[in-house]
Amino acid sequence: MATRETQAKITSAALELFNQFGSASVSFDKIASKAGISKGNLHYHFSSKEQIVMALWSQLDKQINNVLYPLSDLKISNISDMLLGHFKVIWDYRFIYNELNFILARDPDLQYRFAKERKQRMAQFSVLLEVVANQNLLHPGVTDCELQRLVKSVWVISDYWLSHMSAEGKEISYDIMREGYELIAQLIRPFLIDPSIIDLPPIPFGEALSFAEPPLIPGGAAG
Repeated sequence: MATRETQAKITSAALELFNQFGSASVSFDKIASKAGISKGNLHYHFSSKEQIVMALWSQLDKQINNVLYPLSDLKISNISDMLLGHFKVIWDYRFIYNELNFILARDPDLQYRFAKERKQRMAQFSVLLEVVANQNLLHPGVTDCELQRLVKSVWVISDYWLSHMSAEGKEISYDIMREGYELIAQLIRPFLIDPSIIDLPPIPFGEALSFAEPPLIPGGAAG
């Protein structure tokens, strides 16, 4: 089996197990069994769970960048699409958000990478808000300072919502995800001329996530 294919099987198996049980509770034996390979083959590709977590982190980073890809000639058809796309990524990699402080504390290099990537993502989100403003979706008179505070608030909630709820003893579920979405939507609504563009579709949140599409549509091809 090709190396890349084997690595994909390993990371896919690990992601499912980490999301279900937490990374600390999953052994190499469980990952190897789930991936359908030997433990020796697993060690050949990844010498530690930390390396697997790093690989999954890279996948997460790519997914987030796909959601927040900032091009000024893009048209946002519905802000809820953007948020749903973001929350779908959070759900798919929920163990990372649930264990964020623990993961970062174990790996100083990853901590540095997280700080760098977060700054980049906040800049991307700021660009998207500028696109929203240029499309006359925001109330006139909203200041740059207000938008920057909004960006920071959105990212604090999106990055730490799951770990906060887990610390309160809550099981991570679609209901918890929906509550996080609504908190962010509540922050954004006062800035919008038409607050309904951030409303969720009238279907279960898990179903909304499963149908979440990339939020950005090339200019001139609005849905």
